[in-house]
Amino acid sequence: MRIFVNAKTNELCESVKQALCGASEEFRFELCSDDEKAAAADYSAADVIIVSLPLRSEFGLNYVAETAKKTQSPIVVLARADIAEDVQSRIRFTGAFVLAKPFSRGTLLQTIHMAKIAKENINRLEQEKTALLGQLDDAKIINRAKCCLIQYLNMTEQQAHKHMQKLAMDTRRTQRQVAEDILKTYSI
Repeated sequence: MRIFVNAKTNELCESVKQALCGASEEFRFELCSDDEKAAAADYSAADVIIVSLPLRSEFGLNYVAETAKKTQSPIVVLARADIAEDVQSRIRFTGAFVLAKPFSRGTLLQTIHMAKIAKENINRLEQEKTALLGQLDDAKIINRAKCCLIQYLNMTEQQAHKHMQKLAMDTRRTQRQVAEDILKTYSI
């Protein structure tokens, strides 16, 4: 698993790395303690991004928000225990997980795995949403084509529906393709 770590100092980056070393999984790390380099980093190779707050030039909430926009990788934010709840409420919209410092190796590993599972579920739901929106768009176009057939050819809705189904089967095209042709034919 590839992990990108951004923290205020190299020592903090190394402490996160050490917390994960010795775990049953094999990790590859990219450590960064420079905010400008971290902001310009390519996160596409990272399986997980860990951000230890505060960062060098800012507290880090803006960095987390911008990073969440750029990547599909889950983000784990490490914050002091006394502010962890406030940090979570402020970056809730990013989907990042906040873990209070100090933490154990087991807690960090569990948080990383939960963040990965949550991100996978979100990605799956996004794919389902895209498919459903496509089906809804198809239905709208098909219904508009039925309306054209009803208006211009004096068909009933059932006749228009069967006509479009038959055309689709006979021409080996989808109903949407048939509907688009009908809309082109009857559009002024």
